[in-house]
Amino acid sequence: MPKLRPRLPGDRFGPLVDVNPGERPPSDREKIAQLEEENVDLMLALTDVYEQLLALQTGGTT
Repeated sequence: MPKLRPRLPGDRFGPLVDVNPGERPPSDREKIAQLEEENVDLMLALTDVYEQLLALQTGGTT
């Protein structure tokens, strides 16, 4: 969970506290599923860029 140190008077910082105290951290399975989804999105975007590059190199338009 993300944590931060609240600012105290006198430009000091307090102890670390949870940013979202009621929220549970994601499980390893949830983290892996999220990374796989992001990976697929990135691969699709890269494929689009590659196809556009090929079209431009062969004189086509996108």
